[in-house]
Amino acid sequence: MEQAVPVSDREFVAEFRLAVEDYFRAVDSWETAYRKYYRLPDPHGKSPSDMTEQQAVYDAARKRLAAMAPRARGLSFRHGLRDPWTGILRSPLGQSTPQDRYASAISRAERTQVIECLIVLAEAYAELPVAEAPPPPRSFIRRLLDFFY
Repeated sequence: MEQAVPVSDREFVAEFRLAVEDYFRAVDSWETAYRKYYRLPDPHGKSPSDMTEQQAVYDAARKRLAAMAPRARGLSFRHGLRDPWTGILRSPLGQSTPQDRYASAISRAERTQVIECLIVLAEAYAELPVAEAPPPPRSFIRRLLDFFY
């Protein structure tokens, strides 16, 4: 059995951002297919059962995000942020018909909260360039001579 190499918080935040983007993309793709195939007559042989590809992509993205969520939750709490991860993982897909509601299962407010949290985490773990050391202090006589000459 292989030992997992510990990933730094900076690398984790970068991977987690990609996982969140994949999850949002999978949700949007699933909902687009759901609107397309929901109760349509079957002229081309397409039906809601043809959403298996979108469902598989969604399931994989959700599984990846769910596996990373506990560490992301801890980082969020460490920086005083609310936990948006539990809410987006529990968003139900296909609960309403496309005729009743056109909005996504993950609302704009939830997406905004997730993006703000990711931005704060990325800023907290960004590598800043090393500042140059200040020059050594100069004596009063040296400053006076530099001023005139």
